[in-house]
Amino acid sequence: MRFMHAQAINISIGDRVLLKADQLSIHQGHRIGLVGRNGQGKTLLIHSLLNKVSQPFMVEWQGTFAHFEQLNDQTQLPSYLSGGEKTMKKLAEVFASNADVLVLDEPTNNLDWTRISQLEAELLAHQGAMLIVSHDRALLDGLCTKIWELEEGNLEEFTGNYSYYEQQKALKREQQYLAYEQYLKEKNRLEARIKQKQDQAKGMRKPPARMSNSEWQLYKNKAAGKQKKVEQVSIRLQKRVEKLEKVDKPMEWDTVKMNQTHANPVHRKTVVMAKDIKKYIGNQLLFDVDYLKLKTGSKTAIIGDNGSGKTTLINELLSSIDTVNISKQAKIGRFEQALETLPVNETIYDYVKKGSEYPQHIIRIILGRLHFSGEDVNKSIGVLSGGERVKLALAKLLVGGYNFLILDEPTNHLDLEALQAVETLMKDYEGTILFVSHDRRFVENTANHLWILKDKTVEMFDGTLLEYSLASKQETQITDQIEEKIKLETRLTELIGRLSLNDPKEDKFALENAYQETLLALKKLKGQEP
Repeated sequence: MRFMHAQAINISIGDRVLLKADQLSIHQGHRIGLVGRNGQGKTLLIHSLLNKVSQPFMVEWQGTFAHFEQLNDQTQLPSYLSGGEKTMKKLAEVFASNADVLVLDEPTNNLDWTRISQLEAELLAHQGAMLIVSHDRALLDGLCTKIWELEEGNLEEFTGNYSYYEQQKALKREQQYLAYEQYLKEKNRLEARIKQKQDQAKGMRKPPARMSNSEWQLYKNKAAGKQKKVEQVSIRLQKRVEKLEKVDKPMEWDTVKMNQTHANPVHRKTVVMAKDIKKYIGNQLLFDVDYLKLKTGSKTAIIGDNGSGKTTLINELLSSIDTVNISKQAKIGRFEQALETLPVNETIYDYVKKGSEYPQHIIRIILGRLHFSGEDVNKSIGVLSGGERVKLALAKLLVGGYNFLILDEPTNHLDLEALQAVETLMKDYEGTILFVSHDRRFVENTANHLWILKDKTVEMFDGTLLEYSLASKQETQITDQIEEKIKLETRLTELIGRLSLNDPKEDKFALENAYQETLLALKKLKGQEP
């Protein structure tokens, strides 16, 4: 069944065309991920399809829809609720509507991994259709059967999940490279021939070295004719160059490196050492941590459930004097989720440059890595989307000469390309980073140390999220083995006791079989012990 159909789609802001498409449809069973860089018009497209803004095209709905919008500070929900609790409350209202089509704009913002898994399970159980804007690549992989990519005014549909879409994009990029190289090769060949003919024509204007003036006067008219023919060949070659179908070189965002730093290094092995960090909310203990250390140069992720105290822990580290020792060489730059203080009348470049010791070309490289290229850097901050403002705030930190960055949910509102750019920039960054993120794949790709908030304390782990998951699984297996070993040994002791009593009421044959089976299971288990 078709729930929605739109045709002759044309969405513009002023002279800028955001999207042109022949038609778009949503059918029952479709699970569509809408992706595209910040500022490409994803939210505006959703509002247009839902008839929430006027548009010069027709949209027909045969089904019902429920819309989850990105939460902001103006959301009419109780202030005492956390960001995750507000998100869950709004999502519950969406699911309670029993709508045919769920339209979700960044539904995982502020949710911990447990709640994201719950959300994914609920969405998979939905019998209708869904259209999802999300920066959570794992969610898009687990849910989507189609990807709509919005890029430079065009919408292209890919069948499959996000990983398949990435594969197709990589193949398309490779094909564009081949086409570009072929175009460049042919263009260079023709231009070399043109130069050869031009040089040849110039040589015809001078008499040969052994030719006298009188001989040259007789030969000159003949030479002029030959020169004209050579010049005509050159003109024809130039026209062939002009008729070549131009192929642009793919943008190489990730090949540009931050190859210098103006931050003074921290010479201590640990940039932060803390002990006896304890925090209460009212009469409730939030966490009690005996000891913490943050290795200099590490990329450390703080992970834990909503409400476990991740942001509060950061605040305690920065405000406690008696229990926290931060290196005096540390120059701290902090990214917070609230971006209301950005100067809306300044341009992107002027704001990032102010107070930075980096030269212009390095600042432009970092802005380019975050997809602020060319004239984009002269845009006013006031016209930027939420995701673009996040990228701007991160760029400001990266050129600020800081050697210790603290990032609280830097991935919220970022588009998928920007996420990957930030991942690469974090890997290139030479200083220390302590960050909070609910994006599992982002943590997997960037963190080499973990602080895990659970059971009202912090567990430190020296390694990646994958290594931690494997270690936790192995620890669980060992615990299970120990419990099973105790059960088998208890059972064996019981059987030995019953056999030794020679009770005529007991079936000795059955007891002996049970004893041998238990003994065999115990030997097998001991053979499996690490």
